[in-house]
Amino acid sequence: MENDVSASPQAMGIADEAIEIAIYSPTQAACGALLGGPIGLIYFLMANFGALENDNARRKTLYSGIVLIIAQLFLLPILPENFPSTPFAVVYIITARMIAEKYQLTKSDIADSEQYRFHSNWKVFGLSLLCLLGSMAVIMIPLAVLDMLGVVAL
Repeated sequence: MENDVSASPQAMGIADEAIEIAIYSPTQAACGALLGGPIGLIYFLMANFGALENDNARRKTLYSGIVLIIAQLFLLPILPENFPSTPFAVVYIITARMIAEKYQLTKSDIADSEQYRFHSNWKVFGLSLLCLLGSMAVIMIPLAVLDMLGVVAL
């Protein structure tokens, strides 16, 4: 039992109070949304709601994120060709930060808590890059298919 990494904390003699739950700060969520695009926005907010055991908000985040991506897919083809991507990034950052601060935990709440701890910034960076790949696939593949079908011109 001493070396059994699959054993529960209680079986190993660790009290429930000693276990800290990792959560993303509002800044980490905003950085994840900046680097990871819409998938990053959805992922980091959903992960926090999951850590906070708020399944209803987690589901709402997923559904709202899907609607956001679909709306973006309809909006992108009608924007001017040289339209900057900065406004999209700003919306992702502001949305992630505001939701994390209002409905999740602030940085000081996490720092002062014995129950929660911050995720590593390196983890945020790595997951953001994976989310970026997901965002590119979710947005570019449908647009490329529509372009091939002649529905939109990229």
